[in-house]
Amino acid sequence: MSEAPPLIDARHISKTFGAVHALTDVSITLAPGEVHSVIGENGAGKSTLMGILCGRIRPTQGTLLVNGAEVHFHSPQDAQAHGIAIAPQEINLVPHLTVAENILLGAHRGSAAHIDWKATLAEATRHLHEVDDGVDPRARVSQLSRAQQQLVQIARAAATRARVIIFDEPTATLTYRETDKLMGYIRRMTAEGRSAFYISHRLDEVRELSHRITALRDGAPVGCIGPEEASRERMVTMMAGRPARPNIAAPRDLSTRPPVLEVRNLTREHEFQDISFTLRKGEILGLSGLIGSGRTELAKCIFGLTRAQSGKVLLDGEETRFRSPLDAIGSGLAYLPEERKAEGIFPLLSIAENTALPSLDRFTGALRMRNREMLDEVGKLARQLKAKFSSLGDPISSLSGGNQQKFIIARWLMREARVLIMDEPTRGIDVNAKQEIQSVLRRLTDERGLSIVLISSEMEELFDVADRILVMHEGRVKGVKNRSEATQEGLLELAMS
Repeated sequence: MSEAPPLIDARHISKTFGAVHALTDVSITLAPGEVHSVIGENGAGKSTLMGILCGRIRPTQGTLLVNGAEVHFHSPQDAQAHGIAIAPQEINLVPHLTVAENILLGAHRGSAAHIDWKATLAEATRHLHEVDDGVDPRARVSQLSRAQQQLVQIARAAATRARVIIFDEPTATLTYRETDKLMGYIRRMTAEGRSAFYISHRLDEVRELSHRITALRDGAPVGCIGPEEASRERMVTMMAGRPARPNIAAPRDLSTRPPVLEVRNLTREHEFQDISFTLRKGEILGLSGLIGSGRTELAKCIFGLTRAQSGKVLLDGEETRFRSPLDAIGSGLAYLPEERKAEGIFPLLSIAENTALPSLDRFTGALRMRNREMLDEVGKLARQLKAKFSSLGDPISSLSGGNQQKFIIARWLMREARVLIMDEPTRGIDVNAKQEIQSVLRRLTDERGLSIVLISSEMEELFDVADRILVMHEGRVKGVKNRSEATQEGLLELAMS
């Protein structure tokens, strides 16, 4: 009896964009009931390969077979007709429609003349609860957080009942609770004989979930290993061609340093209540919690994007009332938003312009901009942060996510910020770039006395870089622990209490 063909069999796939070779001779298969993970640094070609498999991108060379038959996808609809769906990394939802309407978009229950909204809501809710039950199916997508929108996008892929689902960085914005639920869904899905391609920079979950792991480097395949061979060190070496650098963040006792930022009993109705904490000079305070815990809402309020109903914010012991972010920036406080592409950069502007934008007044002469002086200062900061770039005149969108983040940090160093509030600063960044960012943050606190509030959904990141970790749950502080005495189990218990 002959062996059944793979569900997906991609042979010798190559893709060029002009002179750029995004993929070179990549072959990969997917068996029924299998999770096959694809790992690699930013720019390794992972998303390009998945774009070809889901019909969004056409290969330059190579052959794609589904169930043993050659196919030629001209659109994602072609791939869906062959049982392939994708939950993409970038949010692609209709913001003014409800969660339920987005999940069954184009597949509403009823007829073309009359949609059965009750049946549509029930069906969408069932698919949503397969993935996570913490999102209201009646809510408008525009009202949801980035993480909640990601869950809706995954539920929409699940609702297709595709035999193959491609998960592209599905947990980048999720916390441990939501990640565990998603892992459970993928295991149930594969137990039914369905399959998944899985892309993630979170190597622990890759090892835990996968049946096979393929690494790409510079668009070319490096090797394929099983989970029993997939130590973190081996996966990093396959991706980067070198071992991972160990984290160098030793515990620090900063209890005698003066407070820089103090938050006292800060409350904003329906978002957070009675929040108090102290951030000391040169300290990194980690902010942990589940989706909906109020971390991002708190950060935006401190920065002046929203107004608190009660409570105080003090800088250097003096109460401040920021009427807008401009007031906060003028006082030396900066906020790096979670949505780097949408809110953190100006993609059409150059690297230098993006970096110097809040400080342009320093380079404005009587008749013209002092461009040379601006470029010199941006270049100096880039060298300090070990950013990689070709020319400061290139658009910032040409950089990897890690290097974009370095120049956003440089933006506020140029502005001489004393406090940075950073929301998921390493989301979607590969493991080596993540360690570089973390090393930069620790060095800035040591050398410049910069103080940082670091919001992160990754426990490992908080243990790697933070001095203390504050845990929030449903808008309230549940505890603050020194890193040296904190445990993942203890923090998780606080976060879910």
